[in-house]
Amino acid sequence: MSDEELMRKFFTADKFVETADIKIVEVNAERAVVSARIRPMHLNATGCVQGGMLYTIADFAFAVLGNFLHPITVTQCGNISYVAAAYTDVITATAVETVRHGHNTVSDVTVADAEGKTVCVCRFNGFVKDTDRDEVFAKFKD
Repeated sequence: MSDEELMRKFFTADKFVETADIKIVEVNAERAVVSARIRPMHLNATGCVQGGMLYTIADFAFAVLGNFLHPITVTQCGNISYVAAAYTDVITATAVETVRHGHNTVSDVTVADAEGKTVCVCRFNGFVKDTDRDEVFAKFKD
């Protein structure tokens, strides 16, 4: 089973991400990439992608990477800087871990529109629970 398939199975219980229609594109030791096709429910009153959707996809990219590298990881703090309006039909978030120390992990996440233009940048700090990776993912490998 590929890393992407394993993480897709692991996150099937995340109904908010499912409802937002966010998909895992890639995950490995270097980065996680997730993407969403924008629908009318994702737009704000001005017709651009709503800030909550941008934060959600960034947080999910962090969750995918963090839980791939260090199961189980949960977000402790997330900061987002919106740098451009997202008038687009697809958004993609890419997470890269920058620090791992003790029970903490920090990742930078960039969210881009369909043309690759950065629309927001984020930094997430997560708490890593001491959990055996094989134990966490065993039930998803069947």
